[in-house]
Amino acid sequence: MISYIQIPILIVVFFLLHSMWRFWTCISRMGFMREIGRRAPFMLQRDILAAVFACLPFVIALALWIGITLPDQPKTLSPLLAAFLSLACLCVCIFILGRNGGRFSGHWAGSRESALRTVAALRLIDAAELNHALTAMQDAETKSTTKYREARR
Repeated sequence: MISYIQIPILIVVFFLLHSMWRFWTCISRMGFMREIGRRAPFMLQRDILAAVFACLPFVIALALWIGITLPDQPKTLSPLLAAFLSLACLCVCIFILGRNGGRFSGHWAGSRESALRTVAALRLIDAAELNHALTAMQDAETKSTTKYREARR
């Protein structure tokens, strides 16, 4: 039996995957892929995990529509169970991407802007961390110098 309950879920998943692909394509075309991978490795890993969960509804729908049976199962997957599993995969994908900071947009211009904002934010964070480290190092150096001078007197 062919069930069309999956179609709205697949449409949402398709647009989610498309926006993710567009963001990472913009990052790659601008030449920042290595920089993003170095400065924020969990961002790429989290998006890959979300993409895997987003692809699972397509696999479930294909298995349901073609009629593939799982090993040791007498019949195909129930359409309601398949819809539930697809919806669960979509919810997990949205949960993983819940804190993406608005990186994904619906058009190319927004994706390019988002890619530039992401790179700029990572550079600002690195600059702030470097500034803090230099300040802490200078403070520690002045403290040790003053202690040395006081001990010498």
